[in-house]
Amino acid sequence: MKTASNQNVVHINKFEKSRISSSSTTQFLNDSRDMAASKLVNALSDMLGKAVDEFFLLSETNTGFEMRNLYMEAMTLARDKRAILESAFKQQFLQSFAKETRKDKNASFSASASLESDFSLVDPDELEESLAAINIANNIHGTCAEALFGIEKRIGILLHDPELSNHNNPIGPEVIGAAFMEALKDWNCDVKVKLLLVRLFNKYMPDQLKDMYQEINQHLVEKGVLPKIRVGMKKQASSASASGMTLPAGGIAAGQPVVGGNELFATLQQLLTLGGGGMGISQPGVAGGFTGGVAGNGSAIGSSAGGIAGIPAQIGSGVMEALNKLQHGQIEGFVSNGGALDAAAFTGGRTNVLREIKSSSVANTLGHVDSMTLDIVAMLFDYILDDRNIPDAIKALIGRLQIPMLKVAMMDKTFFSQKSHPARKFLDTLAGAAIGWDEAEGHQGGLYKLVDSLVQKVLNEFEDEVGIFVEVEEELEQFLAAEKHQADELTGRSAQVIHHQEREEIAKIMAHDEVRRRIHAQHLPEVIRNFLTGYWKPLLTSAYIQTGEDGVRWNNAIDTMDNLVWSVTSKPAPEDRKKLVSLLPGLLKRLQDGMETAGMPEEERNAFFSTLVRCHADAVKSGLQTTAEASAAEEFNASELDLPDDFALDLSSDAEAHMDFEEIALPATPLEPDFNLLQEISNIADEHTVNKTNELTLSDDNWQADPEVEGDDYTAMVSRLKRGTWIEFLQTDGTSTRAKLAWVSPMKGLYLFTNRLGERAVSITPSGLEMKFRDGLAEIINDDNLVDRAVSNLLDRLNQPVSAIE
Repeated sequence: MKTASNQNVVHINKFEKSRISSSSTTQFLNDSRDMAASKLVNALSDMLGKAVDEFFLLSETNTGFEMRNLYMEAMTLARDKRAILESAFKQQFLQSFAKETRKDKNASFSASASLESDFSLVDPDELEESLAAINIANNIHGTCAEALFGIEKRIGILLHDPELSNHNNPIGPEVIGAAFMEALKDWNCDVKVKLLLVRLFNKYMPDQLKDMYQEINQHLVEKGVLPKIRVGMKKQASSASASGMTLPAGGIAAGQPVVGGNELFATLQQLLTLGGGGMGISQPGVAGGFTGGVAGNGSAIGSSAGGIAGIPAQIGSGVMEALNKLQHGQIEGFVSNGGALDAAAFTGGRTNVLREIKSSSVANTLGHVDSMTLDIVAMLFDYILDDRNIPDAIKALIGRLQIPMLKVAMMDKTFFSQKSHPARKFLDTLAGAAIGWDEAEGHQGGLYKLVDSLVQKVLNEFEDEVGIFVEVEEELEQFLAAEKHQADELTGRSAQVIHHQEREEIAKIMAHDEVRRRIHAQHLPEVIRNFLTGYWKPLLTSAYIQTGEDGVRWNNAIDTMDNLVWSVTSKPAPEDRKKLVSLLPGLLKRLQDGMETAGMPEEERNAFFSTLVRCHADAVKSGLQTTAEASAAEEFNASELDLPDDFALDLSSDAEAHMDFEEIALPATPLEPDFNLLQEISNIADEHTVNKTNELTLSDDNWQADPEVEGDDYTAMVSRLKRGTWIEFLQTDGTSTRAKLAWVSPMKGLYLFTNRLGERAVSITPSGLEMKFRDGLAEIINDDNLVDRAVSNLLDRLNQPVSAIE
């Protein structure tokens, strides 16, 4: 008579089981071992090759001294110790394979269980390495779930263990993760370097291991090892029942992944199980606390909760009903620590209501996994509600989403790590848009009003379909795109004003230098000097502004000036006098045209030409040697020239004037639009957001600067600021304001800052900005995605020993 339990497990045909002989079993296991070892070494070699290039690039682009050194050390090890690591990895894998295939399944040892029992005794670095091994295994499970399902069943048959667990699979992710970390122990390096390699292992290896498992599956099928697998639903699915998750009525089809959930959530569970770093998580026996700990196979209870192959977990109907009521503000009948729940807290969004839920009657209905999920989401909102990057008014709106986000996390654990998750994207977009929001914008218009309406829409409509988050995200993105378009136009106009002003300043100095060079190089009559400095220099300035240094107007004006200077110098040679005669008609015509353009009064023009005739006559006669002008010229000293007052240009005044912010006043008459500049402005946000790892280094070289000198850390910080970066500035009255780096002038390196809407444009020199950072009056705002920052903060805190927090 068949037992009920036998009807709900994997069925192995006795004929098929008996036809696999002992010698064949050994051969098939050896085949699987050799195929895995070969593929693992090849994949590791490929990964280390990529690591060398990636770590080198990161070391070049990272500004932090410590991280740069860590990247360089990791690169050196991956390059110089590759063969040693590959050999050690293979050896560790083969030893683990032999150990797992020999030992009694009842004597299995769990790394996770060991971590829990010895937590207080484990060295922090060893704990980091152990958790890294778990993380590697979870990453491989997530990528290779479908192939691993077949591997575990087929290897289980070969080991006479049909219910082979993950941790006892001799070619499973746990063995691979442990083997890699053991191989790294031979390297005498900082644990942070090892964790950098783990990161790249998780990035590149799982996809190759998926191919490895598929090849081994195919090989075993061809050898007759479980060609077909039929699966029934187990009654002992405690993880699923604890979380309220329901499995398909017909069981899971053959080949369907059974390792669900998410590697990040599993890591958080592990850390919570190990003690939580003093985070004050629920304790056994406390309402809402988890009472499980570690499952029999050593993994955290419910580590596969969160759905199977994309099927989200279902929250128990009682829990869902309670959370829906709380989401809609219906708190009647709910108590917390013996008292009624705070109604204002659930609608105000300024306090962590998940803490109240955790100590309320609702928590008594939660299973192990959902209780842990509540703990984790509560910790995330502790961070969010304390995040000074988000203005309080917007933070309160985000705080009203606590219960919807808890429901999302309970249903789908990929919320914690999948950046594209609709609910997570909505949170991140809200927080990103809020960075530049100013209370002065008001609550009745613009961004605040829209966010308020979108949050209310989620509260009103969200039950268990995340599609609502797609809708509100799209609406918010459309609004922000329209705002950005308007802001780009205003920013572009401000940038054009700076661009025009700088071109004028450069033109003045270019004209100044050209005139000065001619005056200092020649013994020129006073009338010529006065003409060049008083009228021809402004003409040169105007020509440079309009056409630049390569323009026809500029070069014609320079040629005319040179011809004028040459025409009044001594002409002792006959050929020079002959050349002067042929040159004069054209020269006089160009001078006449230039005088009209420069606005020289007619009487002054006539007086100048009369004097010019005498200068030419003197030059032809004896090279200016017989006139009074010539006598003065013999005592000529360029440094003693009595030049007009406006000829002395103060090159330092501009730098001093821009040591603090200068407001950009838009002209009443708009400048001619510079479409290239406008396009550059509109692309800035995309540069900053899409690929933050490729930092755009902005040069602070000034075209009139002194030779470059070595600066301090603040100089490097300013020079590497990315356009689109938000900075908070402390005002003299103690208040603060936020501004975005919108553009950097390529001519003089002026930094243009605006608010979120492209208004209140101000400019400052790099040295002025450095001074603000140095004096503590400026601070860069971390605009990484909100959930990334919250999860990272949570992981850091959970990794700390209890003593480090108390």
